[in-house]
Amino acid sequence: MKETNKYFNNQKNNPNMKKLAFAFFCLIGICAAGIAFAQGPPRGGAPALMDLATAKSLTEAASAAAKAANANVAISIVDANGDLVFFERMDGAISMAVTSSQGKARAAILFGMPTKAAADAAAAGTPLNAKIIPSGAGSFAIAVQQGGLPIIKDGKIVGGIGVGGSSPANDETFAQKALDSLR
Repeated sequence: MKETNKYFNNQKNNPNMKKLAFAFFCLIGICAAGIAFAQGPPRGGAPALMDLATAKSLTEAASAAAKAANANVAISIVDANGDLVFFERMDGAISMAVTSSQGKARAAILFGMPTKAAADAAAAGTPLNAKIIPSGAGSFAIAVQQGGLPIIKDGKIVGGIGVGGSSPANDETFAQKALDSLR
């Protein structure tokens, strides 16, 4: 027992141990600060203009249109920052519809136009303008194919709707019916 105490007493006065302890506590402090910062203010600038009630309403309208056409789709609503506000995957929708719908919604806000127009321009080699928004913790995929539409309120893009899982033309039709329900 006395040998063990002698070892630890010698280590307490060891300059390398003091440096190691200091580095350890600094690392813990940095991690704690990182966690606190991650819980901080929202990213992407101005607060989102897409509210949950509107997102749910749009999703219900798109879902009703898909059901009427016997289609099983995924529907995503994102805010102007590209953050997911509301999502629904209908029973029977293929798994790829999930990422497709989210990518279409984000592409619609990125280019500020229906994703079909962006896809047609890309196919023709026509340059497109894009509104780049600082993404926070990660990068999100976009899908430049028919089925995504920007949500415009008072002349400003407040979000995007993306539908995936049916034919591209049907996906856009369901998204458009959702937007028409707002009028």
